Amino acid sequence: MDKKVIEVRLKKLDHAVSRLKRIQRISKDEYTNNQDYQDIAERNFQVAMQTCIDIANYIIAGQNLLVPDEQENIFVVLGKNGVLPEELIKKIKGMVSFRNILVHNYLYTDPNQVYDILQNQLADFNSFAQAIVNYLEST
Repeated sequence: MDKKVIEVRLKKLDHAVSRLKRIQRISKDEYTNNQDYQDIAERNFQVAMQTCIDIANYIIAGQNLLVPDEQENIFVVLGKNGVLPEELIKKIKGMVSFRNILVHNYLYTDPNQVYDILQNQLADFNSFAQAIVNYLEST
């Protein structure tokens, strides 16, 4: 497994999260009334989530771990193999579903839901990145 592949993706994740942090400071009213803010947030959530998914799939393939039956279980596989802590898995398991909404059901994206996730779950990406860094340092 080439750690550089993961490191490049961690940098991309950091960039997307940095963009989301700028939007996070905006009031809910300002966010829900500004399509540009919504577009920036949705795109960077999509990139951040896809990056986490790619990292997880890369580790699963590189370590010959059991491939899950459903993509949303990729984080569970990492947890069972000591890559992610259990409490983080519970927080990010819905990440795949939310990403799918942004990508496939974009007509029905609720700005209030996106804003709520922006305010309450953004730190989960940093926790994910830190767990991956810890894993890389231990291998």
